Amino acid sequence: MFAKVLVPIDLAELDFAHKALELAVREVTASQGELHLIAVVPGFSNTMVASFISEKEHHDVLARVATQLKAFATDNIPAGIHTTLRVRQGSPAEEVNRYIKEEAIELAIMRAHHRTKVGEFLLGSVSSRVVERARCSVVVLKN
Repeated sequence: MFAKVLVPIDLAELDFAHKALELAVREVTASQGELHLIAVVPGFSNTMVASFISEKEHHDVLARVATQLKAFATDNIPAGIHTTLRVRQGSPAEEVNRYIKEEAIELAIMRAHHRTKVGEFLLGSVSSRVVERARCSVVVLKN
């Protein structure tokens, strides 16, 4: 049994999150543990972000992401489950692993995106980088 379970959420592809969340809810219900959801957006220090939007617009984006994450949690997590929601800025894999360390997460459950070989080469694989560097057990769900 795992007392602290993390599910990284990609708000742009919520269909990927449902199976991971379902498994996480089962785990924290059985252990009476904590469920953590994290969404990561590119940070304002990212040159692509900073060159197209202002710092104020970036803060507005963070607020909208937080609202969307809260709505997703409200719609999909049963009442009575201790849930923590966080929005972080930066590289998704780095921020997920940083959160795992900071919060002493015991299990991370995430979905693998199915990208082409070229897409994976160019974008990398967040799930593979999390598995590679995480300080906890990681379950990667595939279709």
